[in-house]
Amino acid sequence: MERKELTKWLKIVIVFAALTGVLLCFIIAPFLGSETVFIYPELGYMYWPCLIFVWVTAVPFYVALYKGWLICEEISNDNSFCQENAQRLKEISKLALFECILYLAAMIILLVLNLLHPSILLMTLFVIFVGISIAVVCAALSHLVEKASELKEENDLTI
Repeated sequence: MERKELTKWLKIVIVFAALTGVLLCFIIAPFLGSETVFIYPELGYMYWPCLIFVWVTAVPFYVALYKGWLICEEISNDNSFCQENAQRLKEISKLALFECILYLAAMIILLVLNLLHPSILLMTLFVIFVGISIAVVCAALSHLVEKASELKEENDLTI
């Protein structure tokens, strides 16, 4: 696959992820919350805290997407193996772990309040699993890009 075509597809994936996040955070989450409050009016006090939590957890997601966009820009400039990309991948890994910590804390708070429904537990565990997977993959890629960058610098110096 050509470099330009690869960056085009990566950017399409990033835009699709961003649009999916907007759909989930600003359309589906408020709708599901209002439906839950309609069915269980006694949970009405949890609507805004949960919705604000969803919006707050979207911030690291969008920061990571921005970092991914910057990585795509470097790839399109034929500078895939650079220290900046290694650092950005490391930052994406940390953001994914931060997201996991937020969802773990929310799960514990809901458990203490005796509001941890099995479906919420499964969804939260899924988010944590995906976050840890992304963190591990990005950390490994960061290491590889850093090593490749060092080899590239050594190669440039010997010529």
